[in-house]
Amino acid sequence: MSLDSLLHSARDLKFIFVGGKGGVGKTTSSSAIATLLSQHCNRRVLLVSTDPAHSLSDAFRCDFTNEPTSPGVSNLEVMEIDPSETMEKELGRWAELAKDIAGDGDEGNMAEKIGQFQEWLSGIPGIDEATALSSAIRHIESNKYDLIVFDTAPTGHTLKLLGMPDILQAGIEKLQGWQSTLWGYVDALKVMGGSNTSKARLDAKSEVASMLENYKRGIQKVALMLQDQRRTRFVVVCIAEYLSVSETRRLLVELKKNRVRASHVVVNQLVVDSALTKDELVELEALAEIGSLAVKQDLLSKTVHACRLSTARKAIQEKYLSQLKAFPETQEILDGICEVPLLAEEVTGNDALRRFAQYMVRNPPAAADGEATDSSGPGGPVKLYDDQLDGKPAGSEDGACEESWTPTRGDTVKVDGLAKSPQYNGLEGVVVSALNPETNRVGIRIAYEGQSKTLALQMKNIVLVSKAKKRKGGLKDESDDPVSPPQVSLPPPPAGGQGGQPMSKAMKLLDDPEIKAMIESNPRFKEAVEDCLANPMNFMKYLGDPEMSPLITKAMSKMNF
Repeated sequence: MSLDSLLHSARDLKFIFVGGKGGVGKTTSSSAIATLLSQHCNRRVLLVSTDPAHSLSDAFRCDFTNEPTSPGVSNLEVMEIDPSETMEKELGRWAELAKDIAGDGDEGNMAEKIGQFQEWLSGIPGIDEATALSSAIRHIESNKYDLIVFDTAPTGHTLKLLGMPDILQAGIEKLQGWQSTLWGYVDALKVMGGSNTSKARLDAKSEVASMLENYKRGIQKVALMLQDQRRTRFVVVCIAEYLSVSETRRLLVELKKNRVRASHVVVNQLVVDSALTKDELVELEALAEIGSLAVKQDLLSKTVHACRLSTARKAIQEKYLSQLKAFPETQEILDGICEVPLLAEEVTGNDALRRFAQYMVRNPPAAADGEATDSSGPGGPVKLYDDQLDGKPAGSEDGACEESWTPTRGDTVKVDGLAKSPQYNGLEGVVVSALNPETNRVGIRIAYEGQSKTLALQMKNIVLVSKAKKRKGGLKDESDDPVSPPQVSLPPPPAGGQGGQPMSKAMKLLDDPEIKAMIESNPRFKEAVEDCLANPMNFMKYLGDPEMSPLITKAMSKMNF
């Protein structure tokens, strides 16, 4: 049992996470794994620490920063990212734009909105480490490295990160809600104060929109990276003690639940092979008791004590190692349980790490067996997961690719692959809105339990059943829809045309099927819309209302704000 299979599959891997309880040799193990990959597999490896309490510098006896640095090992570079520092810089970038966006006299209100956004963003569990990982992905996309090994923070931090795929959508909606709120505020000022808007404000608006999109895209890539069954592996590190083994099991359960592929478990500091058995210890104690050993008494006492200690540890470790191997969560990776002995030397520095690494393998690939590094240097940049984020069909494992399909209004589709809402899987519905480039989702109207519902689904969760029927002029006949759009009864707009052009846009917006469905399904939305139709200026009081954020987000996106 070793890490041989990890090394032999290295040519297909891009990311290896090494995690576990603090103090079990996680950093030493990640350093050794990175060394093995760079030496035996000829991979250009970047070893990254996302643990706020960095230890890679100590492991290699070399100073590292947030810029990749060679520790003196060929094909290997190391960097230490401070997630909180990365997050602070990210938040600081938004604050820098506040004054340009606000303009003269508006700094107070805009500063408050920036503060709300910063609070939302920093409050998402695991967002700091996800931001750091997003920056690491860019190193892979630069094509300077073949593979990244992550020395992660202790288990608690890792579990927060694993929750990111489920939390991401809520966080992204907050980002989009903030953007819509901001542009609604700015455009409302334009309506009230005229169309003269400073170039700085327009430039800032454009920059913020770009930053939001890039940030959202980077975080989405982290979610895809974690669940990438082909290119990502998680190596759990532990010691054979109750606390560590129990935490390891919980981590394995969470990894599986979050669809992250754990392939190996490294069990460090084992004395199982070198310690005396209980029978051997009894024999030694008997010899010592009757003076049959020609050894000074004080040395003999110390020898017996040392043997008692190691034998006791052997019994404890055998018990918990057996429990680890009996867990249902480890049955598929028994060959990947790597047992590493307790060493007499301190494992720091390149030479000691190489010696430690040899205990983790039995038949590693020879350097010539790996995919050789191109000595002429890396090629051009590569993109990871962009096809999925852009709604394009990704290639299958064997390189095949499904026929490209762009959803259009009226197409009939089947819902498929929803993990958190499986009750909708297998239902057929109709596309009611095209693919949104900001959210990468398609509006699908279905009938469920006698009611009409509109779902915002990713491309991977819909399967084309039939294209929309068309009539002359290319327009679909609404009678062909299997589910009629929900009807929303709203009062007519007030006389006098308050609000000018924005009001005209708002009235057209109320005919949109998605907006109608949202208003009909939520009495709070309907009440707010009626209030704004009665007096358009009342819109301002809803901008900071979190409950209204989904409706404002959707409305602003359709009005091209």
